[in-house]
Amino acid sequence: MEVLNYIFDDQMPEEDTESVSDADVEAVESVDDESNAEAEEQPAPVETDDEPEEVPIVERPTTSHQAQQLQQQHQPLTEEVVNLSTPSPPKKRKRLSPAASHETGTPVAKAPSNDDDEDDGMTCPICLESWEMSGDHRLVSLKCGHLFGESCIRRWLTESQRQSAVKVCPQCKTKAANRDIRCLYAKRLRAIDRTEEHGMRRDLEAERRRSQSLTTELATVKMALSMTANKLNALQLDYDRLRQVVRSGGGGRGAFADDIDSGGSLKQLNQLASHRLYMEKNFEITREPGCRVLLYSAAHSTLIASQKSAQNLFPGYGVRFIDPPSFKPLHFLHTSAQLVRDIGFSESQHLLTVASREARLKTFDIRTRLCSSVFSANDKQVWSCALDRNEREHFLYAGDLRGGVYVFDVRFPETILSEFQADDNFSPVINIASVPAGKVFSNGGFLVCQLSVVKFYEYANDTAVATRLNVDGPFLSMQYDAVQDTVLFSSRSNAQYPQSRFILGQLDKIDGVPVFKVKTTIFGSPATPFMTRPTQLGVEDNTLVVGYLQDNKQLMMYDVRREERIQTMPVNEVIYDICPVNTSTGTYLAALTDNKCRIYKVNSSRN
Repeated sequence: MEVLNYIFDDQMPEEDTESVSDADVEAVESVDDESNAEAEEQPAPVETDDEPEEVPIVERPTTSHQAQQLQQQHQPLTEEVVNLSTPSPPKKRKRLSPAASHETGTPVAKAPSNDDDEDDGMTCPICLESWEMSGDHRLVSLKCGHLFGESCIRRWLTESQRQSAVKVCPQCKTKAANRDIRCLYAKRLRAIDRTEEHGMRRDLEAERRRSQSLTTELATVKMALSMTANKLNALQLDYDRLRQVVRSGGGGRGAFADDIDSGGSLKQLNQLASHRLYMEKNFEITREPGCRVLLYSAAHSTLIASQKSAQNLFPGYGVRFIDPPSFKPLHFLHTSAQLVRDIGFSESQHLLTVASREARLKTFDIRTRLCSSVFSANDKQVWSCALDRNEREHFLYAGDLRGGVYVFDVRFPETILSEFQADDNFSPVINIASVPAGKVFSNGGFLVCQLSVVKFYEYANDTAVATRLNVDGPFLSMQYDAVQDTVLFSSRSNAQYPQSRFILGQLDKIDGVPVFKVKTTIFGSPATPFMTRPTQLGVEDNTLVVGYLQDNKQLMMYDVRREERIQTMPVNEVIYDICPVNTSTGTYLAALTDNKCRIYKVNSSRN
């Protein structure tokens, strides 16, 4: 008789299997005969069609007392011997578990999975990705109660407003806004914990900023070294010239003066024209105080000054148009309900943009004096604005209260082309100026002046790369002159510099890193309680810097070539902004006070 050994738990060693004797086998067979006889007396189980027919499982047979004694003798071996020639006793049907079915190879119908139901409510319904516990895709909800990933719902609301002009929930179509987004802290949430990854990303960004700062510092040191080397060479030339004069036995004042005049440096300074300011006109713009910004457009021959509205029916602020030849106030344009903070011109597009500390930016057509577009800066107050020129004449720049910069296209006001948020400095953006493409910067860029830092964004493959410039603040204003390619900063007094400063210089590049090359620094008053704006005026081959000294209440004019203050004029009112005006009749300076405009004529004379 063939005997098949079934091993139920562990594999039995070969020597233990061979130790089973024939007597033991006969004893097991006799026990099986008895159990089979008892089974014949019992009725056969009834098969029904309700249950699917399954393959019976061979289980450990129930034996008599002798079989139990035999199992106790061989208990360590964990092996049983079954005679397959005798029919197995009827057993109660038992449904197989998935694990047993896999071991025996018997197919078992798989219960329907609830993974889809579990995943429903655990993933973002927009991108179908799992929520995160932190980061941009963290779990948020709208006021209607639907859950989304934060980055997805913000993008959805932006697209919804762009397509249908209304922000709605993607599931229930209820009106929603960015302020309705609230972060949730769920007790049971299937989310990917990327806290460590986000921490590593922050560390990486910090290292990148540190590397960029060190690169900028290195470029600044190289620039300072170059300037020091130039000064050293100039001193060496002067020393050689003086040594030659002493050796020749001269040393006379006239001989030395003649030698210097033959060199040309002082001779050129003596040939420069002298400039003086004369009061031409002083007229009232409005009776209400609130004038702050002054801007002149040569292409439109228009001078614009911000002011408070004098009409009770239209309270707020706007701009007053002034005719440059006669300097007479013309019509008034209402722009906003808040104080006007900055104004920008687009000469090619005939557009005027106004920033007034509101959560939106407006552009007006100069020809019709009507509002053409409204731009939103993510519900943040806009402090500054500027319009680009040349190949980027459709670009509009806006700076907010928290140091963020936004780039718009005036043809698509509902879309933000680029957004640059502050990383380490969150002071307001007080001025923005576009820099056209030139020899130093082939693609151009734009300057961003905050209260404490200045950054230059250089365009590279339609992407602006920010670099912090080597200029110390805190700042009051920034003015860029595209004709002279110079930048004028106004800095308030602080612990390091006890006097206010007017810093004039140019943008340059050292080892591919943008730097600011200082030409001259003019020191002003020690007290700077007001935010005032100086100006630079290019005359022939010279540059004049005109600013207001707050402690002395004086208007100061500085000659850059001569490196000296050439004129001061008393002013009994605070001058908030100064703007050069070039007309067919001559060159003027317009100075804006709280409610008046002063016009100064610039006269030139040669010695």
